[in-house]
Amino acid sequence: MKACQALFVEEPVNSERGNSAALRAALESELRSMRWGEGERLPTERTLCEQYGVARNTLRRALKQLEEQSLIERHIGRGTFKKTSAAAAVTPDLSEMHALSPADVIECRLLFEPELASLVVVRANAADFGRMTACLDGTENAKSIEEFEKWDGLLHDSIAEASHNNASIFISRFLGRVRRQAEWGELKRRHMTPERSKALKEQHYAIVSSLRERNQSKARNALREHILYIRSYMFGE
Repeated sequence: MKACQALFVEEPVNSERGNSAALRAALESELRSMRWGEGERLPTERTLCEQYGVARNTLRRALKQLEEQSLIERHIGRGTFKKTSAAAAVTPDLSEMHALSPADVIECRLLFEPELASLVVVRANAADFGRMTACLDGTENAKSIEEFEKWDGLLHDSIAEASHNNASIFISRFLGRVRRQAEWGELKRRHMTPERSKALKEQHYAIVSSLRERNQSKARNALREHILYIRSYMFGE
């Protein structure tokens, strides 16, 4: 989480609300992914402040907004917990996850993710784009492949969230969990270079930009080209 510090370095007081908005978007993406399970206790306020490089009042403002969204619940003396909600309840069954290879996942993503564009360009709202932007910032400031992969996964999860379709969210999160398997990580580490990292970041920005423009064809093509690029360097295709 050290990469988060670059995102949320405290600025003058008049920018504090902007910092809390960015922090809320980042924490919301984490909550809507599966970093924390339903009912799981989040790190302490002190730990979160250190991880994201923010002041305590900035964190508390962000947590208050997340509580109002029914994403968390706070208990004095006990801590902050991820709350069960309709969106949070979209949790895939991982019992057969071990049987899926990285090649399987890439093929499925190629069929699935570009088609999400038709839903996202119609349904995405300002909060959805806020989460995407926070994830773009996370990948930009990542200091390791592991940090980059985390924010990369959260970006794709936020795109699925923006479809506001629970079946799509379910599929995206299942694929996301497979991506966190050791075999996938080893393939990424083996083939990642600074040039490829730069190309992936540029593709991410192009995807989000086209979605924000509500350009379905452009977004669909950007997602497809992104996944084809990943397949080409991971498997030499």
